Order: sequence, then C-alpha cells, then structure tokens
Amino acid sequence: MNAEQRAGAWDAAPVALLRLDADGTVLDANATFARWVGRPAAELVGTVRLAALLSVGGRIYWETHVAPLLHMQGRVEEVAVELRAPDRRMPVLLTAVVREDDGTVDVALSGAAERSRYEHELLAARTAADRAVGDVHVLQRLASELSEAADVDSVAHAVVDTLALTLGGVGVTLWTVADGVWTLRAGTPGERPERVPVAGDAVRREADGCLVVPLRGRTRLLGVLRVRPSGRPGADPLDPDLLAATGHQAASALERARLFDQHASVALELQRAMLATNIPADPRFTIASEYRPGVRDLEVGGDWFDAFAVRDGMLAVTVGDVVGRGLHAATTMSQLRSAGRAVTGPDVRPHLVLEHLDHFVEHAGSGFMSTTVHTQLDLRTGDLEFAVAGHLPPLVLRADGSTSYLWGARSTPLGLTGLGARTSAHARLRAGDTLVLYTDGLVERRTRTLPAGLAALALLVGQHVGTGGGPAGHTGLDVARVVDAALPHHGAEDDVCVVALTWHGPDGGGTPA
Repeated sequence: MNAEQRAGAWDAAPVALLRLDADGTVLDANATFARWVGRPAAELVGTVRLAALLSVGGRIYWETHVAPLLHMQGRVEEVAVELRAPDRRMPVLLTAVVREDDGTVDVALSGAAERSRYEHELLAARTAADRAVGDVHVLQRLASELSEAADVDSVAHAVVDTLALTLGGVGVTLWTVADGVWTLRAGTPGERPERVPVAGDAVRREADGCLVVPLRGRTRLLGVLRVRPSGRPGADPLDPDLLAATGHQAASALERARLFDQHASVALELQRAMLATNIPADPRFTIASEYRPGVRDLEVGGDWFDAFAVRDGMLAVTVGDVVGRGLHAATTMSQLRSAGRAVTGPDVRPHLVLEHLDHFVEHAGSGFMSTTVHTQLDLRTGDLEFAVAGHLPPLVLRADGSTSYLWGARSTPLGLTGLGARTSAHARLRAGDTLVLYTDGLVERRTRTLPAGLAALALLVGQHVGTGGGPAGHTGLDVARVVDAALPHHGAEDDVCVVALTWHGPDGGGTPA
C-alpha cells in the first residue's frame, strides 16, 4: 500500500483517528472525526485540544484520570467518554497509545451509542430487579408478621411497624372502619393525623406526596393506610404497586382478625357464663374475682372457681384448673365444679372432698391430672381449713399488708391415687385478712422460675390493697389491678383465674374473733 492509499484508508476508516501531542493538542485527524465533531480537520489541527471537544464530564475525566494514566502506563483502552457533536452528545470508546519514538499519542474513537443504550437498559433492568427483590422482601416480612397477628390491633401494628422498618423513614398510619366509625389503630412516632384520609378505589397520591391505600375486604372497605415519603435526599420514591400489594395483605389479615375478635368475644362470654356462681350475700365477707383468657387461641379454657355456702356460717371457695382447652376442658370443668358442690357438706372436710373428686375422675373418665384447691371458712371464727391437689398454694394477705403462702395439705393432682393420702390443714384469718386463690397462668412464665413468680405475686398483692366493697372502713384487694400488673404487656399466655376472699370478722364489723 502506497502513501496515497494509506491516506485514503486513514480518512475512510469507520472509526475516528487522531494524533495528539503530549499536551493533548490535535496534530492530525481523519475525516470521520471531523464529521463527528462537525468541524473541518484543518480547523482542528494545531489549535484545538481533544479535551475541548469532549462534554464537560468527559473533559474532567480526561484531565483528572485518562491523561495522567495514559502517560504513566503508555496506553488506555476503551474508556467511555462523550464527544460534543453539533446537535448532540455522542458516546464513544477511546483507546490511546503513546508512541515511544516521539511521545505523540495515537487515538482511536469508536461509536458506542448501541453499547451505551445497552448499558443503560441493563442498568435499568438491574435497578428494577433490585427493587423487585426489595418489594418481595417487604411482602415476605409483612406476611410473616401478619401470620402471628391475631386481633385487629395486632394486625394494624404489624403493618405499620413493617413498612416503617423496611421502607426506611416513612410515616405510616392505619385506620379501620366499622359501622361508619373510623378508628386510628396504629401510627409511627410523630404522625399526628388531623383527619381520616379519603380512600379511593385504588392507591392514590395526595397533594403532599403521601400515598393513600384502601384496605378492602371481599365485600366492604375495612380501613385505609396512609404512607408519607421519608423526605431523605436520594430516597427511593414510594412504589404504588408495592403499597397496593401491601393493602391486599393487610385487608385479608384484617378480615381474619375481625372474625377472631368476634369469636374471642363469644368464647369469653361463654367462659364467664360458665364461671358465674350465685355467691351468697353476707356482711362477714366479700369476694372479688377476675378471669382473663389466654391470647393464643379462641377456645374456652379449663380454669374455674366456685363459692357457696356449706351451711349457715360456713363458706366453701374452690379454684381449679383442668388440663387442656376447648369444649372437652369446659365440660370437664363444669362437671368437676358440680361434683365438688355435690360432695361438700357440713361434716365433709376439704381432703375428703378431694377424695370424692378422685372417685369421680376415675368413674367419669375425665378430669385426670386436674388441679384444685378447696377451702372452707368458718365465718364465725375465721378458721380456715383447706386441701390442695397439685395446685399452687393459697396466699394470705393480712390486714397489716404482710403476705404469706399456705404450704400445708399438699397432694397430687386429681386421679393420681395411691401416691399418698389426701390431708387437710388449718389456718386462721383475722378480721380484714384476704385469702387469694389463683391458677398457674398468673405466675408461671417461660422466662423465670416458679419461686420467682410466687415472690412477684406476693409483692404485687401487698401493693394493690384498695377499697374493697365490703363494710365501711374495710379494705380489700384490687384483683383486676393485680392481674394487670402480673401479666406481660402482650396479655396472658394461659388462662388466668383469681379469687380474693376477704373476711370482715364474725359480725361483719371488723371485730376480731
């Protein structure tokens, strides 16, 4: 190839070819480069630096990175920069080599429009994929939290807490509606809504950028969710599709939770109806009781109590706990309570009542391993006789505020015969003393020992003496406050039944016997 042919090949090359001096000034340029920048080659040679023909970002990149690197290692390959074409910016890939003989630089620029488009599409696809992964993570976490949320309040807090945690810095509030009444169920700290957002048929954006998500069940609107953007610089915008999916999950959970709340209310009323007894009225004593169902399911439990007159001047009070839950436990509870009433009499001591219940369990085939404590109080003297079948010890709160447990007359749960005789024990109540009977849900926790639970109960009982509803001048135990203080903040893990019997003296006026 002669010199003329070489010159023709130089100008006809499909890539832009340049030669630069050491400071980047154009020494030669082919026709392709001149066409790309829209200027004659003669106008460029010796007067224009390559950096001046690049975009602002490209110029900075050339001066701070490419040129120093080129002179350090003698070459750079496929560096992405942009040429300033007459009507647009043209993405190109730059390859440059420093000549060893004279230090000039040979440069080749190839068009990279397709590659740049591909890279942008690839980046967009990757960003979309990352966002999809993030959305799936949010929905998976929400599904996990909702699976453990039983009632409406738990569902609302699960939705608000999950969105606040996973979306980072957003403000969230959730309302529910029932019979036309709106209730704010949960919100992130600092959210102070002045009104209920208007729910549309789909996710809608308010003027301040907040997204309002309708929570629709199968037949009606259940509530509304409002999400406020975080406002942090660089934060991703709220995704309506993600919040719509969140709304579907939340609405389904709310429907289930409403059914749970309704069924729980029915179960609780059934339990209380079965616990109700015709406690005799007598100025010599008052009885306060409290029942709390466990929060883990809807079934009635086996905790029960009873109080009735054995004869004039003799009161029997019993608390028991049947193993298991549901209809079978409730039936067994009712049978044991009825059997206990039937066998209790003026001449039947507490341990004999337990023996009769052992026979009942054996012949009826139900109630095995149930626990109970049966007490009989002589209202004329304050003499208390009791027997315990596998149950926790009775607690006595003295009128002076001191407490002590009654550890006598202990034996096995019902139905375990042949492992020791049933016995009765005596204690003496003074006017103003309170006997506290309770089930294990009040003191047993997975996070502490039983002795620690009993010690905590004794302390709480001593702290919650209040107006008792007995004769004037007498105080009693505020049973509801004791139960509130004793239970974890999330409610009872097991059923809780507590009975407090206060003896006011032989004449009801507080005169000690």
